[in-house]
Amino acid sequence: MILLINAIAIFASFSLNQIYAVYWGAILPTLYAIIVAPQALITRPEIPTSAITKILADKWDNAEDLTAYIVKYWMAFAYPATSWKKQRNSVILYLTSFVLGIVYFLRELFAAGIILFIIGYVLYQMSLRADRPRSVYANADFRDSDNEFARKEWELAAMSIVAISDLYPDDRALKVSANEVSEDGDVKSLLAKYRHDGRMGAAGSRPAA
Repeated sequence: MILLINAIAIFASFSLNQIYAVYWGAILPTLYAIIVAPQALITRPEIPTSAITKILADKWDNAEDLTAYIVKYWMAFAYPATSWKKQRNSVILYLTSFVLGIVYFLRELFAAGIILFIIGYVLYQMSLRADRPRSVYANADFRDSDNEFARKEWELAAMSIVAISDLYPDDRALKVSANEVSEDGDVKSLLAKYRHDGRMGAAGSRPAA
């Protein structure tokens, strides 16, 4: 739907002769940046950070590292069914913003161009965070990287997908996802290293996606 609406708006911007038609293509990226992007860029977990660490410490030796990663990408964990859609939408819209920004500069609409570049940058940052844990886990470049930081993030992403189910033990979808990741041979090694038996903490029910 986002793709269709965006295509129609861009078509209208370049095909209609109305004085304000050129701005129509900028409406959707602007609204998305204002309404949706803050959820991904401003970390506001519903569980206090200290409580997350306490719960995870029952089963994880690296609870603080996992907490930091989960909090940073909270929206991706909180809405696993739609996070990939948000990532896709943000990619489409940040590309739209940058293209329109260039068009505005060519037409000497400098203020509008600057605003669109800022919006594009915000949406670009959102595209990196909206589905980051699963994207990193599925990316062979991270898994097999010789770069210490890339490999470290892959490990955190994989373990966090498992650890998030410890925060919401009654959530079946998260449990299924955690079990699938746990069957990965590389992840099994990480679990053997960092995860230990202990009391299962319960933080409550997940919010609806």
